[in-house]
Amino acid sequence: MLTVREALAHPVVVAAQPRVLAGTDGAAGLDAPVRWVHSSEIYEIGPLLAGGELLLTTGLGVATVDAGARRHYVRDLAQRGLAALALETGRSLPEVPAEMADEAARCGLVLVELREVVPFLRIAEALNTLVLGSATLALRFAEQVTAAIEAAQADERGLSGVLAAVGDLLDRPLVLVSASGALIAAAGSADDRQAWSVLDAGGPRVDVVVRNRRWGFVAAGSGPGTVDVATALRRLAPALGLEVLRSHRLPGRTGELAERLLADLTAAAAPAATDLLVRAGSAGFHPGAGDVVLAVAVDAPESRAGTSVLAAAARTTGPSLRGRVGPEVLALFALPDRGDAVGTLTEVLDRAWTRAGRPPLRICVGEPVRSPAGWRWTLDRARRALAVRSQAPAPVTTVRSHALELLLGQDRSQLEALAEATLGALRRWDSRHGSDLVGTVETHLRLGCSPGRTAAELRIGRQATYQRLRRAEELLGHRLDDPDAHAAVLVAAAALRLLTPPRATGDGRGPSSR
Repeated sequence: MLTVREALAHPVVVAAQPRVLAGTDGAAGLDAPVRWVHSSEIYEIGPLLAGGELLLTTGLGVATVDAGARRHYVRDLAQRGLAALALETGRSLPEVPAEMADEAARCGLVLVELREVVPFLRIAEALNTLVLGSATLALRFAEQVTAAIEAAQADERGLSGVLAAVGDLLDRPLVLVSASGALIAAAGSADDRQAWSVLDAGGPRVDVVVRNRRWGFVAAGSGPGTVDVATALRRLAPALGLEVLRSHRLPGRTGELAERLLADLTAAAAPAATDLLVRAGSAGFHPGAGDVVLAVAVDAPESRAGTSVLAAAARTTGPSLRGRVGPEVLALFALPDRGDAVGTLTEVLDRAWTRAGRPPLRICVGEPVRSPAGWRWTLDRARRALAVRSQAPAPVTTVRSHALELLLGQDRSQLEALAEATLGALRRWDSRHGSDLVGTVETHLRLGCSPGRTAAELRIGRQATYQRLRRAEELLGHRLDDPDAHAAVLVAAAALRLLTPPRATGDGRGPSSR
């Protein structure tokens, strides 16, 4: 919006030789927004003002009153929220009365002396054209925010998706925090640490109200441009409140049936196969005769984000059964039995996750089965693979990418001996030098021994990659592409990962290059 400072710098106002006499130490001072430019010589103009005006006057209305009345005039204008008072000297008043300047300073009202005559009509016309232009831009931007929110809601993207839609429009990070101080969702932040730094920066924030009670707040970080962040947050906050209500809403009848069936499939005693098709049909899940069924397990801090991604994927793939079961969101998808069903579903889920604003969740796609008797098996495999510490940074993974870990996880008694016998030299080197040769070797083998793909995956240069691989071969005493050793090293690396807790990296760029 047009500010007092910008108004005084406009050529038509500069021609009037403005001089600021008071008010620069006020709440907004020269940076106060100007909602409208108005001229009046009426002493009792205060009740006719709405606030935010730049008032132009020759002082005719105060020329014949005493000093106390002039103070009251200035004080009343300040209380009405006037942006600034510009008094043209020379016609009614030879100079600005001292008591008016003093009262303006006391009230924090910007008082400007105009020392040359410029028709007020010309000033008002020039500045109000700018005000109307900025108001139009502000309205268009507010409509863009509303459209982004409505699109996210229509796609059922959940809290994270709505937050990301507005964050992308603002080109700055947004975080949602509950009244108790818990981080609920974030958009535009690589991790929780960056999300908390948005709050530490003390940027603009707006309360999120649910059922007339303060539920939490949404805050914005810094970003390029001068977009109206406050307006965006004011429009975003009610939408987030609605999403909170939706996330706590009980599922409908079919949703309840789906959740009960999925819960029973994860229980110790699974339902009979003949029962499954009947119960699945009651929940709206009807796989075709030529379909395979794949399980999907989602680990999502905010369950609606997980269900939203699965719902979006189902609109592309077809029949699905999904619901919250304990700390996870689980689903069964039916796809035609042709081609790579796992790869197809993985791609669909990855697109749905991206469209939802990349919420903080992990998804694992199970293996396809052709009869209801296998539903429990594929669901169990997807859930167990989700718990495996993965080398892949992608949020959507598959059971087949964790086949070694799942196999080894059935018997952990020999894992330590296997890891030490095969990779002991690399482990000791990593321990002494703070490097990660074991992780580099495993990544290299998983990517078909391609140095280029290994460098891209680890986000390091090719030269650094070659150095690590040469060092690893020296320590192991054999080439990494030796067919006799390939499988043993991969299995040992997977075993070691099962035994080793996750290790935080300082800058997020991968392991040390030593």
